[in-house]
Parts: sequence; structure tokens; C-alpha cells
Amino acid sequence: MEEFPPPLRILQLIFTGLAIFLFLFLVIVLAMPQEFFGIPAVAMDNSSSDGPPFVVTRSFLFGKQSETVTVAVDRSVYEASKDTHRNIILLGDQKVAGAQYYSAMIYDPSQEQIYTDLISGFRRIRAERNLTDDEYLELIAACIQSIPYKGGGNAPPKYPAELLVEGMGDCDDKSILISGLLAREGYTVVLLKFGPEGHMSMGVGSDAFPYKTTGYTYLEGMTPAYVGSPTAHLMISLNSDPLVIPVGDGTKIYHSGNETQYLIAMSNLAKERAAALSHRLDPYPASEQNNTEYQALAAERDRYTAIRAYILGHPYDRMGVYKYVQQEMAEKGGTPV
Repeated sequence: MEEFPPPLRILQLIFTGLAIFLFLFLVIVLAMPQEFFGIPAVAMDNSSSDGPPFVVTRSFLFGKQSETVTVAVDRSVYEASKDTHRNIILLGDQKVAGAQYYSAMIYDPSQEQIYTDLISGFRRIRAERNLTDDEYLELIAACIQSIPYKGGGNAPPKYPAELLVEGMGDCDDKSILISGLLAREGYTVVLLKFGPEGHMSMGVGSDAFPYKTTGYTYLEGMTPAYVGSPTAHLMISLNSDPLVIPVGDGTKIYHSGNETQYLIAMSNLAKERAAALSHRLDPYPASEQNNTEYQALAAERDRYTAIRAYILGHPYDRMGVYKYVQQEMAEKGGTPV
């Protein structure tokens, strides 16, 4: 039998190997379709662990003070959640498939007691501080945003039990928990999935400050951030239009979008003013830096720098920051400079 020339022989081996791989992959898929195309579901085995629950306490800043919520996570729920397969291929319409996938995780019965206990703690704080619906939304977000961020790479999203017990998570882990809490409390909420950037955040129903063409106000879960603003720690630009995945169709919407929009605008303005003043100060020689004009310009630059730093440093206190900025950034008649 005549041998193929070496280049063709190599090509033949490549195609043969590819055919064998595809055949084996098809066999595996047909043998375990749920593992590849199904919807994730936590399979509970209550006999798997008799240990005590994990008691998780989270303290976080909200407004001018610190708050604390505590939840007991059943050990068997955590272990079953961790063992649940979630690396699933989403076929067809990605909005529909995404809604099915994430809704299955958000509304999995095994996580319901966790949501119930967290909401009980949040409602206690709401009653003690007489919070509005907007402040209550911000309270819930502030708590979960405060969980330390740790990138998950290509790992699938975590269930709330995993996120709370392990005490760290990435953008989709925290977005799942925040959106699940808000949906259960009657808010209009969606997940925003940025495919090219590998990022996930949320959108909330609002009467102001919509994000791009989504019709929702942006809500970041990765680290503390104002409603409407991507976190300052998000080191990538969100240039793509996100896939909007419905989570909760409640009737509560966010009504403070104009305030957060103002804060973001004033932060940018303060940055621009400080940079312009620094540019004016640069030509002054050292011998003239004690004169009145230089000192006045330097003081104004430092004032703008401090305003921006205060805005960025207190995303958990929207009302307090709004009052502070209005006072600091206003001239005669209260018009922003």
C-alpha cells in the first residue's frame, strides 16, 4: 500500500484524531445530556453532613454607621451546592436560555432559607432606621457588595450558600445574590451580562438615569458603588451592549437616579477642575509659590480633589454625600460651579 507523503500523512493523522475526539465527545454528551445542556439544580442529600451550620456574620457600612446581618447556612446545603454541576452549554436564544439558567440558580429551593434569613435581617435594619424603598435597595446592595471580590476565572457562578460561606466571590456570584434578594422584595431587576468583557452586573427599574438602551439603571455588584455607576474598581471599559436577563418583575423601582447621576457628574467635574488648576500651577517657579495667587489656586485645587475623593469614598451613603456635594459645589443661588 502506497504511503502518503509526510505532509499529507500528518494532515491525515490530524483529521483522524479530530474525528475520534468528536465521536467520543458525542458519546459523552448523549450519555450525560443533563451535564451539558440541562438546567442546574441542587440535589440535596440531608444525610451527607450532620455537622453544625456555618454561621456567617457580615458587617458593612451604610450611611453614617455600620450594620450587621447574620445567617446560618446549613452544612448540607453548602456541600450540595458546591457539588452541583453548572458548566452548561446554553443553546438557542441566549436571553431565554440565560434567563432559564440564572433563574434556576436564583430560585433553587435549596437556597430559599438563606434568602429568608437575610431578608429578615435587612427588614429589621429597615424598620430601625425607617428606610425608604430606595435606601432599602441600597442597603441590600451595600451588604453584598462588601463581600471581598475574588475573580473566578472560568469557574461557574456560585450559589448564595457558597458565596456566603467562602466569604468571597466575583461579579456574577454577587449579582446573583443581590438580584435574588431584590426580586424577592418586589423590585424590578435584571442581570446585565457583558459577553466580550466577561462581566456581569444588574439593572434595576428606575424613573431616571437609564444605562445605555437597556431601560434600567445600572447596579454594580463587584464592590461598593452608587446605583447607576460602575464601580471605580472595575478596570475594564464596558463597551458592549449587555444581554438583559430578566430576574424579577416586581413593581418597586428606584427613584433616586437623578441624585446618583448628579454625584457622578460632580465627581467628573471636580476631576476636570482639579486637573485644570494643576495645569495653571505648574508654570509657577518655586520662588513664587508662597504668593497669594498661587496659594489661592492650590487651595481651590485641593478642595476639588477632596470633593472627588469624598464622592468616590462613600458610595454607601448616597443621601449624605448628595447633601455634602450640593453644599461644596454650589455658588450663589445653589447653582453648581
